[in-house]
Amino acid sequence: MRIFLLRHAQTAWSLSGQHTGKTDVELTETGKREARAIAPLVERLLPRDLDAVYSSPRIRALQTLELALGAGTTPIVTDLLAEFDYGSYEGLTAEEIRKLVPGWTFWTHPCPGGETMGAAASRADRFITMLREQHGQRAGQPDVTVCAISHGHMIRILAARLLDLQPQQGRIFDIKTASIAEFADKSGEFVVSRWNLTP
Repeated sequence: MRIFLLRHAQTAWSLSGQHTGKTDVELTETGKREARAIAPLVERLLPRDLDAVYSSPRIRALQTLELALGAGTTPIVTDLLAEFDYGSYEGLTAEEIRKLVPGWTFWTHPCPGGETMGAAASRADRFITMLREQHGQRAGQPDVTVCAISHGHMIRILAARLLDLQPQQGRIFDIKTASIAEFADKSGEFVVSRWNLTP
């Protein structure tokens, strides 16, 4: 199995560094250009006969999907790919949060009223399990390829879990807006084939 992860393109809040979980922010004009610009890379890397396309329900993810993969692409929308719920830190930058909690980082401190790292990791694990159950390679059949459109922190947590790392180790993965990562199943374990690809 090959899994392509696509981060949504730029929004006003991703540009400003504001934590964007449940807030449904649309792409900026620059974001729309980013999503269109990555379309040729998507076409080159991903097979035309993708077995499935999954997406976060947030509009920024769905807009990116349409512009990068084409308006005719019908995704399976799932909350498993939604961004981390930042609770009372929604809309704040890291610098603003550190004025409230000195030394705060997303990877080491909680988000009051929001999601726990364990809960987000559980969502990632459930998504991976679902892919294995629904698209696992069967004897005599060709390998399968799926694409998932998600968000910065959730993709980093998902990457860590695909590699059997603790979710907090997602901090070692930096990911740009409108970029592609690829993971391949090698003898039952996922490996990173590509990361942070942009046009």
